[in-house]
Amino acid sequence: MTDLFFQERGNGAPLILLHGFPLHRGMWDSFAEKLSAQFKVFTIDLPGFGKSPGLKSPFSIADVADHVLAWVRSKNLDKSVLIGHSMGGYVSLAMAEKAPTLFNGLVLFHSTAYADSAEKRESRNKVLDFIDKKGVTAFTSNFIAPLFVNQQHPAIATVRSISMEADAAAVKGYTQAMRDRPDRLEVLTTFPKPILFLAGEKDAGISVQSVQEQAARSPRIERYILSNVAHMGMFENEKKSLEIIRSFLEKITVTKS
Repeated sequence: MTDLFFQERGNGAPLILLHGFPLHRGMWDSFAEKLSAQFKVFTIDLPGFGKSPGLKSPFSIADVADHVLAWVRSKNLDKSVLIGHSMGGYVSLAMAEKAPTLFNGLVLFHSTAYADSAEKRESRNKVLDFIDKKGVTAFTSNFIAPLFVNQQHPAIATVRSISMEADAAAVKGYTQAMRDRPDRLEVLTTFPKPILFLAGEKDAGISVQSVQEQAARSPRIERYILSNVAHMGMFENEKKSLEIIRSFLEKITVTKS
């Protein structure tokens, strides 16, 4: 699949931003606009979200990675840097596993190389059951606010509206794919280029300790913990998130596309 819907902004070294669950490229609009002052920024709708056609269920995170890799190659975007938020980070890790020399760096933004714990897998199963009983809108309408420290954050309405565009097939398919994904801890040591973990101090889903453990696996890995941020640092502290990512990118020599 090379017909993924995307937006392109700016000029310079290429960045590919992969959105989280259950969102689409629109979650990156403000962030991408600011990064485009220095870089060529691509925001993609992952298969089944936004305006990109979906995959036939069941599918895996590795299957999603294959489709995004085909798109990357079709656009000749070698030597780009992947920035993946949460689920987008899972896809980024799978892409880096499959094509480790294609990319010049990797940013795991509120993401992890660990597989789901037994508790988390059970939580995914409850989501699937909830959607079957109550519908996808009942799920997405309540999913977003807990991702923020401030439950009254003005961005919640925007992110919620994006999440409510997701259809049931995509939400269920990706929930299953995330539940069943393997750990990709080995990628942290075998990927030959720099990696940045950008994490939230108050992220209920990804502990600071787990990020520290992963970052210790390679001298090529940097980590930064955003204070008083949960799972949506690009909204909760956009300025600091941009500062950290720009600093990381400036250390990487990227061939301009």
